[in-house]
Amino acid sequence: MSIRISTNQVLDAGIDSMNNSLIDATAWQQKINTGKNYSKASDSIYAVSRGVELDFDASRLQMFKSNQDIVTSMHNNAQTQMDSILNQFTTLKQLFVQSQNTALSPSNYGALKIQAQSIRDTIVSQMAAKDASGHAIFPNVISQVQIEPNVMVDSGVQFNLAFGIGGSSSDPQSSTLYGSIDSFVSYLDARSQGADAISGEATSISDNLNASYEQLMNGQQTSGAISSQLDVSKSVTIALGTQIKAASSDILDTDMAAATAAYTRAQTLLNAAQAMFAK
Repeated sequence: MSIRISTNQVLDAGIDSMNNSLIDATAWQQKINTGKNYSKASDSIYAVSRGVELDFDASRLQMFKSNQDIVTSMHNNAQTQMDSILNQFTTLKQLFVQSQNTALSPSNYGALKIQAQSIRDTIVSQMAAKDASGHAIFPNVISQVQIEPNVMVDSGVQFNLAFGIGGSSSDPQSSTLYGSIDSFVSYLDARSQGADAISGEATSISDNLNASYEQLMNGQQTSGAISSQLDVSKSVTIALGTQIKAASSDILDTDMAAATAAYTRAQTLLNAAQAMFAK
């Protein structure tokens, strides 16, 4: 039994073979030229779900970086203000020590009062300070912000954390810290007008000043710990970014050795098909 193959069948088979080889060779040539195995994740069955996950990871990574920048700025502003207030508080405590000199005259107390009052007013303005965007540097309410996967930190330094109970960024005079300074100013004012020392009053003022100083120090240390955490988180997000880029490269980038071999194979088949068709 013999099988007859028409000239048209041979011709069609030859054309199909050349077309398929040409398409294959062109596709591999495109991958070699662009360096991209796929133009988008959905071009690969494996990459469909993984590609969507990578896009999600990349967007979350950008969110983490934005959160880190915002929180870093807020804590830097707060720490700058707290550093200045602590320095002025140190001067204030030195004034208190001077005020306990029994040889001071009323005019001496008056001079100390002016200095303490100036420090008090400067500190009040810093307690109510705002950043460049018009937001309070020491807000009354803070939120938790995610700076890396499963890590949340305070968005800033809460007013009461730094300055004790009572008061707010819009009403710093009602805070514990202001009260401790103001009581010292009132003490100096009374002594400048000839009032006699009251037993235990100086001790109470000293204790209140020290407590407010410690409160502010605790606030600064808490903020500093968050700043350290932010530094660690920035390193973590950089590492995550590198991992995401590597995973994306595995999916989308061309394996040049494999692509070159496949292109050579397709080109060889195309040449063979063309030679066979010519005969």
